Amino acid sequence: MRLIQSTLVLASCRLSLGALEVFQAAPPPRLDLDAAPACRQVIAEHSFGNSYGAPFVGAYAPPTGECADFTTAVFNLSVASAGQQYDRLATLWLGDVEVWRTSTAMPVAAGIRWSLQKDVTAWRALLARDQKLVLDLGNLVDGDRYTGLFNVTLEALYFNDEYEAGFTPAPYIYPISTLASSSDAPSLFSLPGDSGAVNLTLPRNAESAVVSLMASGNGAEEFWFTNVPSEYVDTFPENPGWLYGYSPFREVQLLIDGQLAGVSWPFPILFTGGVDPGAWRPVVGIDAFELPAFEVDVTPWLGLLTDGQPHTFQFCVVGFDAAAENGIGTVGENWYVSGSLFVWVGDTTEQTVAQSFSSEVAGPAFDFHSSIGMAVAQDGTVTNTSLYFGLTATRNLTVSATLMTGTGPRDVTWTQSLSFSNIQNMTDSAFNQSLAMVTSGSHSNSASDIVSHYTYPLNLFSAYDVQSSGATTNPGSVLCLADRSKLTDGVSAISFLTGMSKGPESLRTRQNVTSSYHWNSTIVEGTEGLDTMDGEVWLSYSGGSAGEAGVAAYHRYAREKNDSVLVDEEGWEEIEVPSTVPLPYVDGEPMV
Repeated sequence: MRLIQSTLVLASCRLSLGALEVFQAAPPPRLDLDAAPACRQVIAEHSFGNSYGAPFVGAYAPPTGECADFTTAVFNLSVASAGQQYDRLATLWLGDVEVWRTSTAMPVAAGIRWSLQKDVTAWRALLARDQKLVLDLGNLVDGDRYTGLFNVTLEALYFNDEYEAGFTPAPYIYPISTLASSSDAPSLFSLPGDSGAVNLTLPRNAESAVVSLMASGNGAEEFWFTNVPSEYVDTFPENPGWLYGYSPFREVQLLIDGQLAGVSWPFPILFTGGVDPGAWRPVVGIDAFELPAFEVDVTPWLGLLTDGQPHTFQFCVVGFDAAAENGIGTVGENWYVSGSLFVWVGDTTEQTVAQSFSSEVAGPAFDFHSSIGMAVAQDGTVTNTSLYFGLTATRNLTVSATLMTGTGPRDVTWTQSLSFSNIQNMTDSAFNQSLAMVTSGSHSNSASDIVSHYTYPLNLFSAYDVQSSGATTNPGSVLCLADRSKLTDGVSAISFLTGMSKGPESLRTRQNVTSSYHWNSTIVEGTEGLDTMDGEVWLSYSGGSAGEAGVAAYHRYAREKNDSVLVDEEGWEEIEVPSTVPLPYVDGEPMV
């Protein structure tokens, strides 16, 4: 497993062995990744310098000969960089369909490298024919502060696997995006500015349909989970612009013809420049190299969508607004969102119709409370010294129908139950900020009788020391403590319908980091001799793969200190993953 990663990175990116290898703890897509695939091809190779608005655009061609009937495809992404640079977001597209959303690590002067593999078998309908390939990685190089280029190689590996219950990839994959590939551009919606909507006409004999959506906050929304309700943005006027508004609650909505079909309460991503750049090297944050997608089963809607007419699929991102009647308000700039509609059809041409349809949507129901600490000077001047607030939310949603298909009647249901809690406390003009957050949910779909669950606990503390004359004039520091987990079990409807999965899978990941980072005048570099970092990551996975090379179980444990890996253990069995715990108290830390 390590052999292919190291070989591909060094060969494609031409880095010396002295470069620091960074990685994301993640299960490999298959058991025999070291073995030679049936076929392989490099589908993109590019150096991203001043690349904002200038993505790599190439022509993807499917394999031929013995690999023309491939069943499994894996993309291997290898990246190398050296110098000074921020973390950057990258998206990969086949035409107008987003296949992979990732981000970069922040390089060091001696260079870094990384590689990650993603199973892209579910997109076989697109991979089997010629496509325009768009790889967008906006970067800036000015020769002074920003010097690091990102040298990227993307390789496709093809395998002729057999699947226990047969191989049935979706024959139709529709983009829910801006459809900008014809202009050699990525097709991301930027919300809330864009409409987030497309009109799609579905096959009359559609029998199953699932939307896969990707959404991530950027700019003022990058750390949305640390934002405050808008009325509290100016709580500390002596520190203007430090706090962002629109609350720490976010909901990505999928609407069909204006009606709510499903929601995603996102996983909080900490990118490699997030809070403390020294905290995420050499082990990057959970999901930083493969931002997660969320699936919404829209099969219950098919009886209303198979009439041969166009129907509107739309994404919206909303937050909490105490002044709004239903508590739902807008968000800041911006969220990048796209989606794909996977559709399976029946064996006959008979139209799918609805014998019955019902939609029960409740909430979200919010509860919010807050308090502001104050100090009164001898002259009567009042100064805010602290801000505390707690926000909780719940929501339940059920969409069900009885469909009459070419093979007879079928009862289908999509359900969601979600809960959210975010508690924050700030002192020292919000330079000290603590966060305790948990997002949990469950959902069931019409593809299987398996109920999926997830829990995302996050405990985060940051303490900044920034001089009033500015960070580049008088460099500052940040102390960061983070303990977080991603706990999921269940089944992907797309994998199940494709035949890739025969049962539930479980993923338990925890990351604990303590880091002190002293940036210099470049902002993007730390200070040797002052920076310290200790961290651990645990990952345990078990899966119900139906493929002959599928991973049944896998684990990885790593311990890091000051840009070095002290322990790195992995194997083909599960391990115990300890629970996220409250953070230890630090002098000056607000109490949550």
